[in-house]
Amino acid sequence: MNGLNYLNQKMINRIKSHPVLKNFIEETCCENGICVTFDDDTSKDDYLILKVDKYYASLKLEKTPPSVDCVIIRKCKNGGYGLTIVELKNISTSRGFDLDNLKDKFETTISDFIGNKFRSLLYVDYKDVKLFFVTVKNLYKQDLGLKYETLINIRFSYNKRKLLIQPYMPTPTIKSCY
Repeated sequence: MNGLNYLNQKMINRIKSHPVLKNFIEETCCENGICVTFDDDTSKDDYLILKVDKYYASLKLEKTPPSVDCVIIRKCKNGGYGLTIVELKNISTSRGFDLDNLKDKFETTISDFIGNKFRSLLYVDYKDVKLFFVTVKNLYKQDLGLKYETLINIRFSYNKRKLLIQPYMPTPTIKSCY
């Protein structure tokens, strides 16, 4: 195994053996029938799914901070890591779409979960970083209008990068990174 592959596997193994994070590893990134999938050439050994919302719920705080459903860390084909942050929402009308709450979910996940609570393990220079918002509602053709325009223009900062949320219909495929 070359050095980069060793480091990639080492990160995944460190998360799997982490005293807290190991409790929030899931086999799938699904919520209320909305899911993401992976490229056919992606081995289950090459990625890890953390359920961020379950982590925050487990803290039993007076007010649980909003957070996304999944953080997916995957090995890139040529070494390094990819990060996909996923919010899954089963909504049938724009009334179920709270833009401020969605923004807060990504912000909590990026700045607190990754950037603070588990910084020493998760805050790395990923080769590929994506933010997914997956919903049954066809955002391009339906009634979200201004909310949709605002959504696709929200910017987040991560490790000196500017990131945009990418809206998807179910079930998007997380592609391999290189």
